[in-house]
This record gives sequence, structure tokens and C-alpha cells, in this order.
Amino acid sequence: METESNGVDLSRYVSNLDRNVYAIFNLPEEVIAVIFAYVSRSPASFRDNLAKLLRDDELAVGDSAGGMATIYSEKAAQFHEKWVVGYGHSSVAEHAVAHLGVEQISRLASAELELANTFNSFTEYSQRYQRPKRGNLYIPDFLPDGERDAYLSLQEAAFDTYETLLAGLVPHLLQTLPRLEGESDQRFQSRVEKIAFEDARYVLTLATCTSLGLTGNGRALRDTLVRLLSSPHAESRQLARDLEREISQVIPTLLKHVKPSPYLLETRRQLERLPAKAPVSSQRGRAFEGPQARFVDLPDYKKSLARVCSLLLISEKGWTHRDADQVVQNWSLEEKEAWVDQALKHLRFFDNPRDEFRHLHYHMEMQLSEANWHQLLRHNRGTHFTFGEPTVERGYTIPPHVREAGLTDTFQRFLTQAETTYARMLEHCPKAAPYCVTNAHHRQVNATASLWELYHLINLRTSPEAQWDIRDLFEQLHRELTRHHPVLAQYAQRRL
Repeated sequence: METESNGVDLSRYVSNLDRNVYAIFNLPEEVIAVIFAYVSRSPASFRDNLAKLLRDDELAVGDSAGGMATIYSEKAAQFHEKWVVGYGHSSVAEHAVAHLGVEQISRLASAELELANTFNSFTEYSQRYQRPKRGNLYIPDFLPDGERDAYLSLQEAAFDTYETLLAGLVPHLLQTLPRLEGESDQRFQSRVEKIAFEDARYVLTLATCTSLGLTGNGRALRDTLVRLLSSPHAESRQLARDLEREISQVIPTLLKHVKPSPYLLETRRQLERLPAKAPVSSQRGRAFEGPQARFVDLPDYKKSLARVCSLLLISEKGWTHRDADQVVQNWSLEEKEAWVDQALKHLRFFDNPRDEFRHLHYHMEMQLSEANWHQLLRHNRGTHFTFGEPTVERGYTIPPHVREAGLTDTFQRFLTQAETTYARMLEHCPKAAPYCVTNAHHRQVNATASLWELYHLINLRTSPEAQWDIRDLFEQLHRELTRHHPVLAQYAQRRL
């Protein structure tokens, strides 16, 4: 295979020189973004534009670096300064990607990071499968001495209770859980311990540290930093600066002029001043066995069927919206249901529905544990959330195995201590109060998702492998969806 392009060796940077699809590597991320962006202004290929940069000595290539282009291109800097920073052509920045390891941040901050931009990808340390270490927690540096002692006392008690629950759960589960066919003693012990981890973690607080891997493009990462810099939490604002420093090693120009959002800051200040007295809630302060979920706004079933049928006609027949609507209006309910059934019936457990189902939107209200909430943040593929700050005022979830093992009193005694400490922090050091909330405490969440997204979530989260708490949440929603939208919901649950 020829490795030269106009006298420049490209073999270190592209996977082939003679095919229409090729990988690009060993280049600074911002240079890759420039090469991709050139396609809108130049008839030359990506490979030709790369060859030009190399020929013009815009990239320094050293043998000590294994042939990787290691010095950031001044031309790339000028390009991004002009088009991305100057003119706001932010789509260019999506071609530059950074991968980051983020360690020793609290569960509170990790949730803020994961919610900051939907285009980022995360893999997070799982408290379901690993045993957190005592003392591995976030300690705010703004705590007064007296409140610091109360805060640390609570965190120590959390780990004491966690270990007490583990000590009670493991022998109980060994005696009560059935073995899988052919399961060895070692595998059974390991499986039991993971189930115990899963349930004992409900007493850990949001101060407990976690680690995650983050991948994002330049545009998403920039928006992420703006959101974190505008956070009410000092830890998240510091995290933004730490991320900015490290991302700038990879895509420096794209992060220039990252600042907190005056709009977000001022809007929060104004809304906080608005007089609004909370009504007395019958659910406040109660303990539940699991989450509570319901649809706040379900689209009309017949109209939803008609909309999907019209969209199917548009995509399959090329009709106008008016023509498709006119035809569908003359169909019976059974005919509409039959068309929708045909569009869904061949789904397999790993398939997604057709894109027509993205046009139906559902609004849900959930009251769920912080443990459940952190699971929901991951693996959703386009759900939009509105949520309150962590609180102890909405009750909490007691894991079923904790009840069955006779550990409810131990669990609730610690939850009472957490709520007492939370109230103390709220009075004397309000910014520390959310770190006293446990994984068991409920958060109020509203969510909007398309039917396409609900198919993904219900299919994933109602499977036998799903964790019991989030499975309960989506089984509730699936039952209600099936009751009101039977044909639209009938293939959502496919992993049983």
C-alpha cells in the first residue's frame, strides 16, 4: 500500500490511503477538529488537508513520541479562535474529544457532573459491586469547627451502620437465597456479598466518594464546565476548574473564556427570592418500601396512534403531513392499532423502536431513593429531568432484604441520626446539609421522555438482572402505560 501523499508520509495518522473510510489517530484532538471542519470550506479530502498541515510544518512529529504529532498546531489554534470562539460555530468543537478519569469526588458532585450535559459518556464506580472504604468521603473546607465534628461523626456512623448491615445481610442471604444450578460455593458467596453491598449502601451518604470515566466532545465539555461553574456547590465549581485544567492539555483553545453563566446565576437568585410556601405533603417524612412513580401527563391514546400512523405514512410513502393525516382520520381504531403493531412487533430484546416513536412524549413524576436516582442518571438516552436538591423531607426506602433480615431498627436508627444532622447543618452550615443525605432518602424528580426512550428504559430496567429498586420504578410506569396505551406499550418489556 502506498504510504505517501504528495511527498508526506501519512501512514502514522490514517489507517489506509486508498479507501473511502479510514480512521485518524496520533493527532492532537483540536487538529482533528480542524481537519473535519475544513470539509465545509475545501474540496480536498481529510487526508489531503492533513498532508498540507504536515507539509507546512504545522505539526511537530518526534521519533521519541513514536511518530505521534505532539505539539499543538498554531493554525488549529487560530482556526478555533476565529470560528468557534469568535463566531460561535460550536459544532466544529464536537470533533475534538477528551477522555478523563475523575476520582475522589462525592456522589453529590458526580450527579451534578452527569447531569451537566447529555452528550457526555460516563462509566462510574458501582457501590452495588464494590465495597467502599471507610473515610473515603468529601469533607467541605467551609465547615465551622463545631459543625465539622457533627459532620464527621455522621459519616463515621454511616460506615459503622454499613458494616453492621453487611454482617447481618450476608448470613441471612446465604441461608435464604436459592443457589443457581451448578453454582460453586465461591460463586455463591461472591453473589451474596454483592447483593449485601447493594442493600447496605443505602445508609451511605452523598459525601461518599466515587470515581468515574468521562468522555466528551469539546462542545459538550465546554457546556459542562459552564454548568458546573454555575453550581451552588463549591465542590462542583472546583471540579469544573480541575476539569478545565486537564481538558486544556488536549483541546486548549476550545475551552477559552469558560465562565459561570450569568443567566443561570441570576435566575437562581431571583427564583430563590420568590415567595412560595410549601403545602403540607401527606408523603413527607414517610418511609416506603420502594419508589413511587406515575405519569403526570399522558398524551391522548387515539391521537397518539393517529400521529404515529401519519408519521409512518410520511416515512414509508413520502406523503405530506396533510395527506397522511387525511387518510389516517378515516381509519378505525383497530386499523390504527394494527399499523402501530406492525411497526413494533418485530422488535427483539436488543432493538430500538423506529424513530417515529420519538415524537410521542410522556411526562412522569417520581419519588425515588438517591441510590435509584444515580442509576437513572446513567444509561438513559435522552430523558430530560427537573429535580430538587437532596433532602431528608420526602421519606426513604428500606431495602427488602434489610427488613427480611430483621435489620430495620438498625437501619432506621441511623436514618434518624442523618436527619438530625441534616437539620443541624441546614441551620448552621446550609451548604453542607446535602452531604448528610443518604442513598435511602427520596428525591423528587420530574422527567420527560419520548416513547422511544421509554422503550429503552423499560426494556433495560424491568429485566430480571435489573436492580430491585429501579426495576420497581419502571414496572410501575410500565403497568400504567400498558393500562392507558395498550398497543403502544405492548412490546416495551422484552427481556423477561
